[in-house]
Amino acid sequence: MIKLATAFSGIGAIEHALQRMDLEHKLIFACDNGDVDILTKDIKVDISEIDKEFILLEQLINKVKNISNDKTTDELYEDLNKNRLEYEEQLKELSNLNFEEIEYHTLKILKNIVGQDDLKTVRKKEYCGFINNISREQSINSKIIEVLKSTLEILNDFKKDNDLSLLDITGTSLYKSSDKINWEIVIDNLKKAKEIFEGYESKKVLKGVRDISERLGMLHEKINSFYIHKELEQLPTYAEKKKYIDKLYEGKESQNKVRTSYLANYDLDPRDFHWNVSFLDGKQYQNQVDLFVGGSPCQSFSLVGKQRGLEDTRGTLFYEYARLVSEIRPKVFIYENVKAILSNDNGKTWETIKQVFTDLNYTWSYQVLNAKDYGVPQNRERVFVVGFRNDLFLQRPFEFPVPIPLEKKMQDFLLDNVSGKYYLNKKGVDFVTSEKNLTKKYTQIDGEIQLCQKKNQQFNWHGDFVFEEENKDKEKTMKDLEKYFLSEKVKKYVLASGTKGFYSKPETDLEIARPLLTTMHKMHRAGVDNYVTTDGRLRKLAPRECLRLMGFCDSFKIAVSDTSIYQQAGNSIVVDVLINIMKQIILSYPNILDNN
Repeated sequence: MIKLATAFSGIGAIEHALQRMDLEHKLIFACDNGDVDILTKDIKVDISEIDKEFILLEQLINKVKNISNDKTTDELYEDLNKNRLEYEEQLKELSNLNFEEIEYHTLKILKNIVGQDDLKTVRKKEYCGFINNISREQSINSKIIEVLKSTLEILNDFKKDNDLSLLDITGTSLYKSSDKINWEIVIDNLKKAKEIFEGYESKKVLKGVRDISERLGMLHEKINSFYIHKELEQLPTYAEKKKYIDKLYEGKESQNKVRTSYLANYDLDPRDFHWNVSFLDGKQYQNQVDLFVGGSPCQSFSLVGKQRGLEDTRGTLFYEYARLVSEIRPKVFIYENVKAILSNDNGKTWETIKQVFTDLNYTWSYQVLNAKDYGVPQNRERVFVVGFRNDLFLQRPFEFPVPIPLEKKMQDFLLDNVSGKYYLNKKGVDFVTSEKNLTKKYTQIDGEIQLCQKKNQQFNWHGDFVFEEENKDKEKTMKDLEKYFLSEKVKKYVLASGTKGFYSKPETDLEIARPLLTTMHKMHRAGVDNYVTTDGRLRKLAPRECLRLMGFCDSFKIAVSDTSIYQQAGNSIVVDVLINIMKQIILSYPNILDNN
């Protein structure tokens, strides 16, 4: 029997792998906060708010110093001063901006647009908010940031329906707008605003200020964690510590959708499901675990994230995983993360991680594995680290599994009948079938191998699509489907034999699609939608299909909303990859199956 424990457990990929392998196992504990964050502070991208936070944080760190004048205080001061220096550099950048001119053009655009009769209500409300934010009494630096944020949003709204390069040519064109904006009457101001915005690298400046606000929020997390650890040190038993942490998260249980999914599918006492890896004392499980599996959050390393690496509090959770390995002393551990962890900070992050693994007194190795090489048609590359405790006798050195031929296409994972809510409306169809998005591989229709799934994939139209023909025998109602039927123009386009070399025929196209890399840095595009074609209608993948493409059988219970299960599937490890790794682990150390 394998005694299993997991951190950053997700929906239980290794648990499901052991089930599929029919290996007897017992769950010792799981830990995942399900993105419920009670420690960081959400700080607005606002100069005056950031100024206040620097003052507040210095006061809070001084209080910490009164309690514990050790390296913790030094690290907090170091973080604060580093952020202050970067912040001052950002303010210098702002002083170089031609502020009055871009303010003039941006306000002119906003005021002209909000006065348009056909403008959508939601956009009118948003643009009026921009005008108020710019016009309120504030410092020059605060006003500049508000102007830049508004300009960026206007340009993004234009880019939704038009190629941004249209603003670089002289004269006017025919401009589209799904928000009913008449761009023609503001086009001269928009062109000038874009020129100034890009000339001063305003996007970079905004990103820098936003980065500072997020870092200060993370500093609050470190301070709050310090106080919680001080409280935990006073509690004599593990049960009391668990009760204390559970109390902190009381009332948040329904928000932790990962916990809901996990407990609905696996036999684990809720008392052994932990909220936060940082507050989990692994010594209570020492020598009780055969296999420990986890992968610290990838956003700080991902190419589509901010690449802060180990400076990010999510990146430093790697150290918490390593701490648990050192405290629990499992016989074997598996660690997983995105491929970009190898190159983050010019490889320095990976060198640090390698040293940490070596210091754990385990024999370990790593390799990049792609799901498409292990039976699942998804182009998903991840780094896997497998370690064996040094006191174990291995039958043979561990070797990662060799690739196997891919015998299935994405279409083999589709449901026979799909609800009408997974079909695209006209706006979605226009986006998915646009030449620009197909050419750049942002979208794919009928690819044999799925684009890499990500969390939040229900929020955008990037990715793979199915093309499905109307079939009256399918279990859908006309009320469900009426607004999702494709126009004849779109059908003709999709069913064409080829256009400009990027789309050859409607059945299958690309054998291997590149993973989507344009999601996390755009909050409104925070994941991947996947699309396929079957018989003549366009739709996105259903949650069950996403789970299948992550290696989960249909026996896996969906106990949460579509939104949550899309996120959970995109965050998971592909089960089939873990199955192949487990086979290799058993070959090297068959005693892991020993009931004793």
